[in-house]
Amino acid sequence: MKRAKQLPLAGEPRAPLPVADGAAKSVPATSSIERSTMEQLLRGFAAIALVALALDAAPALAVSGNVAAGRTKAVQCQACHGLDGLSKLPDAPHIAGQPEPYLVKSLNEYRKGIRKHELMSLVVQPLTDQDVADLAAYYSAIEITAKPPR
Repeated sequence: MKRAKQLPLAGEPRAPLPVADGAAKSVPATSSIERSTMEQLLRGFAAIALVALALDAAPALAVSGNVAAGRTKAVQCQACHGLDGLSKLPDAPHIAGQPEPYLVKSLNEYRKGIRKHELMSLVVQPLTDQDVADLAAYYSAIEITAKPPR
């Protein structure tokens, strides 16, 4: 089994590295303390990257929704989805109890044209970010219970 080549410690001779023009260039060796610091920096950068990805995935959640305001605004949704969030039409989904981030994402995707549905695309156009947040807060706050068949 081959053993990995260890980097020289501080004070040990520098290793020559090839460069593009064929000449060799000496670089200082990295000590174990410097490696430890580098590992900490890399972990920190990885954590920052994860946070950035999470924030990018849910940018519309910056606006907090109001359940009472959402109930008032849901009147326009009731023809298809029902004021209780339980669909009255076979082609419209139940939205009661859906996770708030999912509802925000879905409505925003209709607004941006990412999701396409003839009626939804028209209905969501005048909605503001606050309207979307309020509707999502309202419909996600509806508690749903299910009874399995006997």
